[in-house]
Amino acid sequence: MLPATALILSLLAAAAPAPAPKTHLDVSPCRIGEHQQFEIVSCDIQLKNDGDKPITISKGEAALPWDTIEQGTTVPAHGTAYLKATVELRDSVGFVKRSFRFHTSEPGPLAVRGASVHAFVSTVLDEIAPKIDFEAVKIDGAMPTKSISLSSREVADFRILAVTDKPAYIDARVGEDGRTVVATLRKDAPWGLQHEKIKLKINAPQQSQAWISVDVNVLGEVAPSGNPFSFGLMRTNAKNEFLLRLTSESGKDFNVGATRLEGVKGKVAAVPCVPAATGCRMLRITVANDQQVGRLQGNIQVELPDSERTLPIEVVGMLLPPDYVVHDFEKELEKSGQASSTASATPSGTPGGLDLKQAIKQEVHKDESAPPPGNGPLLKWSVTNEGTVYAYVIYRADSETGPFVRVNKELIRAADDEGNAFGTYQYRDNSAVSGRTYWYQIGTVKGTGEKAPLSGAQKVVAK
Repeated sequence: MLPATALILSLLAAAAPAPAPKTHLDVSPCRIGEHQQFEIVSCDIQLKNDGDKPITISKGEAALPWDTIEQGTTVPAHGTAYLKATVELRDSVGFVKRSFRFHTSEPGPLAVRGASVHAFVSTVLDEIAPKIDFEAVKIDGAMPTKSISLSSREVADFRILAVTDKPAYIDARVGEDGRTVVATLRKDAPWGLQHEKIKLKINAPQQSQAWISVDVNVLGEVAPSGNPFSFGLMRTNAKNEFLLRLTSESGKDFNVGATRLEGVKGKVAAVPCVPAATGCRMLRITVANDQQVGRLQGNIQVELPDSERTLPIEVVGMLLPPDYVVHDFEKELEKSGQASSTASATPSGTPGGLDLKQAIKQEVHKDESAPPPGNGPLLKWSVTNEGTVYAYVIYRADSETGPFVRVNKELIRAADDEGNAFGTYQYRDNSAVSGRTYWYQIGTVKGTGEKAPLSGAQKVVAK
């Protein structure tokens, strides 16, 4: 018989959890650099195996339906292999991360691995994400018309050439100025929240198309009390059940057919309102706890046989384990945003902005690097508190009032120093004609792709 101490140690050893399996597969993110909207770009995701056995890769899939990844390969022992991933950038802008996953022959939780492709995407449009928002529209009322004007300081004479695609329930045309799109909602618009695109052909050599997002919440005879409907914060050890009211505009009773919950694991059923009321039904939604935690987003499809319509209702929420601590970052984010939301360039004697004329004449915060070769106007500037600035662009015009057009083909990357606190820059415009007078402006491009001015117009005579 074992001594008591030995018995306790034996029991502890038996109860100790097995160590997590060690992966032998290293997956490197693929960084494809700077690209333009609507490009289709491929890259090779590197897989390195430091183990003694080959690892089989299979069932590759992309998070977005228009991206693709090779279905599989074999990574040899102590070797390297690659999976080719292809991404359609479409109307993405700024820093972009596209996600993929694949199955491996490694054990347990290592059997499914993830990979990613990273890029910075530019657009020729000044307004980087143009959108027409019809907001809430009653289907039995007047159908609204809205317009949006597009502009580009990257093209000398920017024009919209044609509307190439649009939702069937929207009439869209190019205005007489060649820069405006006029859109009218039609009576046959589907009920509920709709998110669509109007696609345009434009005359920019960098990109041949631009998309306008269209949002509308069409209120038909039957409408939900909230769309989108929020589940809020849910815990995996709680019963996450919700009630959503449906009411008829006319106050008349209506029938509810089949209901489906899509994109979120759970179930939905139509039940009577309590207390009972004419023209009212409830949806009882139960969110399952045995699904991936984190942000949940999907929709409920409600068939309405009396109207021969299907009503989509968007749902969103956050599902977390019971012991997960939720921190309130609101104040810190607000402070951080105030500190870094703008880039300032303030040479000595020029508070509040960049005097480009002085920057051209003399060095600002002395830059020891050699100036770019050539004889054109040399622009120099210094920026403190760069914050979210990713890069700089140079605009030039023949008069103070413009139009200004970008002259630097490649983005001038912001300094990558720790904290992004300070950077000095110079650019020589070798396309300038000697003896001509120009006006220059410097602009910023943030990590989101958003564009903003950094300096006012400054006059320069090319020598």
